Order: sequence, then C-alpha cells, then structure tokens
Amino acid sequence: MSPPTPAIFYVPEGFSLGDKRIMGRQAAGAAFLKALAHQRPTRLFCYTAKREFVDQFSTDIRRYGSDSTAIEWLPLPAHRRLGEAGLLYVPDPGLAPFAWRRARHAPRSYSLCGVTHTLMSHDAMELLASMALSPLEHWDAVICTSRAVRQSVDHLLAVQADFFKRRFGARRMPIPQLPIIPLGVDCGNFAFKDGERQKARQMLGIDDDEIVLLYVGRLSFHAKAHHVPMLVAAEQASKGHKVVLLQAGWFAHEKIEAIYRTEGAQFAPSLRRIFVDGRKAKDLRAAWAAGDIFTSLTDNFQETFGLTPVEAMASGIPVVVSDWNGYKDSVRDGVDGFRIPTITLPPGSAEFLVERADFGFDNYDTYCGLTSQLIAVDVKAATDAYRKLFSDPNLRRQMGDSGKKRAREDYDWSKIMGLYGQLWAELGARRKNGAEGSVPSGAVRPDRMNPFTMFSSYPTKALEGKMKFTLVEGTGAADADRRLSAESFSPAANILIKRESVGEVVQCLEKEGTSLSLLELSDRLPQIPRDMLARILIILTKCGILTFVSTTVVGSPKPVPASA
Repeated sequence: MSPPTPAIFYVPEGFSLGDKRIMGRQAAGAAFLKALAHQRPTRLFCYTAKREFVDQFSTDIRRYGSDSTAIEWLPLPAHRRLGEAGLLYVPDPGLAPFAWRRARHAPRSYSLCGVTHTLMSHDAMELLASMALSPLEHWDAVICTSRAVRQSVDHLLAVQADFFKRRFGARRMPIPQLPIIPLGVDCGNFAFKDGERQKARQMLGIDDDEIVLLYVGRLSFHAKAHHVPMLVAAEQASKGHKVVLLQAGWFAHEKIEAIYRTEGAQFAPSLRRIFVDGRKAKDLRAAWAAGDIFTSLTDNFQETFGLTPVEAMASGIPVVVSDWNGYKDSVRDGVDGFRIPTITLPPGSAEFLVERADFGFDNYDTYCGLTSQLIAVDVKAATDAYRKLFSDPNLRRQMGDSGKKRAREDYDWSKIMGLYGQLWAELGARRKNGAEGSVPSGAVRPDRMNPFTMFSSYPTKALEGKMKFTLVEGTGAADADRRLSAESFSPAANILIKRESVGEVVQCLEKEGTSLSLLELSDRLPQIPRDMLARILIILTKCGILTFVSTTVVGSPKPVPASA
C-alpha cells in the first residue's frame, strides 16, 4: 500500500507536547505526526490558519525523519483545494464545521477523518451530537480508539436519534463511519540497551534487591487515577518485599503535590516513594527502564484509551490496571498482567452532577473529580495482583514478554498507520463509487447564515444589476481615496475592496458623465470581479461619493404580510 497522503488540519496545540502540561491527546497527536512522517509521503498539505504554523509543521515532519516530503500550505479559505489530497485529517471528533464548508461547493470532493479523545466534557459531547445535524457522509469517519469508546459514542448518538424520531419523525440519522482503531506507540523507543536498566536504577537511587512498582502519567487523583487504592493495595502486598513506588508524571500545582506526598506517607508508610518529572525525557526514560511492574488504576470517566499500559508492555514489564475503558482492549487479563474489577453507579444516577456542571456551578475539573469519587476499584483484587507479581520474578518475566510481543504486533505505529491507510482508502472508494449521499451541493449551514440572506427584510432595497449609481457633484477619485483613508473606513475597506479598483470605478463614472448600473460598470470594467464591484458601489455610497438612483420613496411604509 502506498503511503497515506492526507491533508492535516494543523493546530500546534493538538500535535505538540508542552513543557508545562502534557495531556494524553497531545501525546497521541505528536505520536501520530511522527508515524505519518515515518511513512515518508511524497507530499502533504498543511491546512492551517497561520503561515508560522506551517513552519512548525514542517519542522516536526523533518525532525521525525521525512526530509523529502513536499509540504504545501493551504490557508483555511483555500478549503476547495482539499480535493487534491482527497482526505482531511482532524485531530479530534469536531468534523461538523469542515463538513459544512465542504457542502457549500462539493460534498464529494474529499473525505473527513477525525479521532476521539476524552468524551467526558460537554464540549466533546456537543461535537459528537452535532454530527447528526451536519452534512457528514458515509465517506467520512470518526475513529474510536477502543470498543468502550465506540459503545459510548453509539449510546450518545442513539439518544440523539431517539429525540429526532420523537420530535420530527426522522427514521434515518446519517452519521460517518465509526471504525475502531487504537492509538499506537513507537515500540522502538522502549527498547533498552544492555546495562541501561542498571544505569537507570543507579541514577534513581534504586538498589538491586528492590522491586519497582511504576506509575507513569499525570499525577491527578481527581482527573486521572486516584492514588489511594494503589497505595493501600501496594502497602498490603509489599509485606516481606522491598518495594519502591516510582511515580513519573507531573502535578498541576503545589497543592496536589502536597496531597500526594502527605497521603503517600499516610496510606503506604512502608513503601519507599520516588517522584520524577515525566515531562523530562531523560527522567521518563530512566523510569521506564527501571520499572519491574507497571500500574494504572484509572477510575475516571475522562480517560478513554490509555497509552501508558501499552508503553509499559512495549517496555517488557507486566501491567496491573483497572478494568476500564480502553484498558479492556489492550491488556489481556492473566496474560500481559492483571485487570482489576471496577464498579460504579447504574445508568441515570447522580443526575444532579450533570446539572451542576451544565449550570456552571462546577467547572470541568470539579465535574471529573466528583464523578470519579463514585467509581471504585477492587482494592483486594489489586492487592492480590501486586502480591503475585512481587513474589514471582518468573511471572513478571513471562507476562512482560507476552505484553512486549503484543505491543509490537498490535500497537506499534507501523501497524496502526497501516490501519489508517486502509480506512482512508476505503473512505476514498466510498466517495468515488457513486453511492447515494445525503447532502445536496450548496447546502447552507443554518447557524452560520449569511447576514445578507437572513436579514434581507431589513433594507429598503437590495442591490440589483440594473440599479444605477452616479457621482455626487464635486467629488472625484481624490475625494474617494481621502474618505476611505479615514480611520472609520480604512480597516474594513482594506479587507472588503481593492483601493486601485475604487479609482477605476470613479474614473469610469467621471468619463461617462452619467449614471451607470452595476451591469454597465461590469461590462466597462471586466477586470474587477462582479462581487467586488458591488461592494465598491455600496461603500462609495456609504461615504458619500456615489448616490444610487431608486424608484422607492424613502420612508414609505412597506406592506405588512397578511400572516403578521
């Protein structure tokens, strides 16, 4: 299969790792871009708002090993050229605005492909719900990163479809494809050289006879994984063993760090605890190299896939994770490690929390924290899993080897990009095979209605081709330039029209010495696009250089519709 050559909707925040805050979607975006570069496509379109973003995109692609890729900038208004790529990849599920732009000219011109990340925020839910009201087609796709995510998206869309059926009698709700493709990892980054493990342990001050229980990820008990179940289970399981709890990540602020340190001593007093800054590449690599067992007892709805267990598997260490979201797909219980049972409230519970967030009483962070308190991990099962792995180095080795093999075969980016390529080829085939779509060309987005259309009842009259304009006596090109240079006109005038064209219009009217219509001016000045010529006539009338000839008596009442 030839390398994929999509256009990428590039916003640096979606594809770059920050120095202060590293979020899962940013890590996934950066890894995707690196994997795309490794495909060495001959050409890529960078669809983005600013020229400097293209430079950053180009730097990333070349840094990741693709020096030969030709990169072309497509500014946002140039969306019609996306047909040259055939597909636009968006690093989130927000495809609706792109579908509306496409529908205005040619719904079949290219496909759209997005990907899910967190689904917990109301903004994310709105993006998904908006798919049913937007001109997306069956040659578009939103990638779901796990079966659990796909089921969640299906549930949201089923509720939306039921509402449409009840309110409008709608039987069909067109939506894009929802394939399941996991996030990937670069397994080669987790291959450690001989002696690297020993050096890492020395760097971190870990003795040879200590067992390292490793957590990697954001250190947030309210938005990622509550640390107390891990602490309690590890404390109970560590009896008779020298266990080091190594936590590699970052804290949002000092208060959270203080809580981790205080409660670590409170709930796991016999464990030696080490924190390293997971934002520093050297420290993070040392943590992965030093680890004996990886754990992540995630208990939060905002988590969807979870890259770190797959990274742990690629590192060759067994994993102990909660039986939660994407972990259910990636970690085989009893093979690559252990999945710990979880329990929460039944559907429809604690509706008041949804309302508190909707009304603005709680921000997203608080909403995540409150709901996560109602998700429990089986501490006894976690204790048993830790104890088995603490006690049996052979089991650790066996599960680590199984996980490493699985990561390379199923989650390496070379495999995942192959799945992306297959999907993109399928979407292209759907788009080209002539199968019926649901969106007519020229569809108008109702919540972005053109004001000159929506408010067409406001003016006395709209400009039409036969309407005539004449120069106000005593004015000319110099007057027009002076008035359009006024501060109240110049910023808009520089966007709406070309100043050299203004001079051509005024000179034409001066030469004719009479009033001319829009059509007549267009015939005499064919070098000026008709739509710009219309704007020039309106603006020159607004600033008192022209006047229009109207048969309507200003101030005369308009007839009132019978239905009013």
